[in-house]
Amino acid sequence: MFKKLRNRLLIVNTLIIAALVLGSFSVIYFTTWQNTMHGVDMKLDRALEMTAGHGGHMGMRENLPAPDGEHTPPEDARPDGMKNTPPETRQDEMFTLTFTVLTDNDGNITKVNMPFDMTDDFYSDKLGEIIASPKDRSTLKSDGNCWTYRKVRNADGYVIAFTDTNAEQTIMRNLLIILSLVALAALAAAFLISLFSANKSIKPVEESYNRQKRFVADASHELKTPLTTINTNADVLLSHEDSTIKEEKKWIDYIKTETERMTKLTNDLLYLARLDHDEENVMLSPVSFSQAAESVILLMEAVVFEKDIKMTYDIAPDIIVNGSSEQLCQLVMILLDNACKYTPPKGSIEIKLFKSASDAVLTVCNSGDGISEEALKHIFERFYREDTSRARESGGYGLGLAIAQAVTNAHKGSIKAQSEKNGFTRFTVKIPLKK
Repeated sequence: MFKKLRNRLLIVNTLIIAALVLGSFSVIYFTTWQNTMHGVDMKLDRALEMTAGHGGHMGMRENLPAPDGEHTPPEDARPDGMKNTPPETRQDEMFTLTFTVLTDNDGNITKVNMPFDMTDDFYSDKLGEIIASPKDRSTLKSDGNCWTYRKVRNADGYVIAFTDTNAEQTIMRNLLIILSLVALAALAAAFLISLFSANKSIKPVEESYNRQKRFVADASHELKTPLTTINTNADVLLSHEDSTIKEEKKWIDYIKTETERMTKLTNDLLYLARLDHDEENVMLSPVSFSQAAESVILLMEAVVFEKDIKMTYDIAPDIIVNGSSEQLCQLVMILLDNACKYTPPKGSIEIKLFKSASDAVLTVCNSGDGISEEALKHIFERFYREDTSRARESGGYGLGLAIAQAVTNAHKGSIKAQSEKNGFTRFTVKIPLKK
């Protein structure tokens, strides 16, 4: 499921980035092309205007019509300087050049306004194609060169302006190659970035989903045990129809005990659900963390005394935080109750509450077996218990520390655990002081 979701995110992200890249590069390419063609059109327009302004004559000799109706001008009417020039030299000299050719209505050349000569096939074939073509503007190739022309008809025939566009064609071709290479590199980078972001986006969702599945499975398991016990004891009672309540008190006590355990479990689950739902919207007001801690310690003194545990505490007065007095009492109660459960007789518990910088810091440290490094990674997970048998005996479900963490988060604070095997376990809570 998550693999499909990741692939969908990857495809969508890559397609979006590809569309943006290709769209941007297409705009750049076609804008450059339009600007280049606009410059070519300006050169052609100038050539046509100059030819018209000089009455079709721009200082060049007038070429007589070719015999037999051919387009080729007389050989002696062509400029002598370019007639036998090698093609390579001719191409360099024609670079970015513009010229005009005038013809009569039959297509015979009347004037050639150019400082160089063209090949015979240009006069005999290309001009005929241009005159016959319905297009007034186009591009043709002759002798390895690229020419863009514009054709205008007048009373005497046609005026055709040519300009060399080799440079423009080369520029656009190079630009297309560069943009294509950059686009490929950008798409490759986009794919890798999308893959990284998709994996990173899916990971917390997958973890949350797995936690939720584990939570439902654990909750079902925890509810199943007391329900099974209640059902079994109820069957025993039903099988003893003639017995009195006093005679069957043992089974009734079992049912009551398991019912109380289920009640505590459901209350804890509802409390966690409420904290999760209201974590961002909880109404916080100035409360005394010192009073909340002292009230819980006074309640627990008798329990600690009965277990033959030495408890010392140092609570700084007037520590005010933005929070809920009820939830802060719940937090201290969970940590102190947890310390009592796992502290052996003759052991010790130390509680401190003090100010540190901008935080109120609560520490609850107890002696005992400690917690393994592996367990410390999961200690705040719901239903997690390092020693299941001991937790069952003490009536715990592994929800206390999860509630403590939820309360701390609701107060914009942090909680962490430290432990040393066969030494101590310390929980440290930091909650921002009221500003």
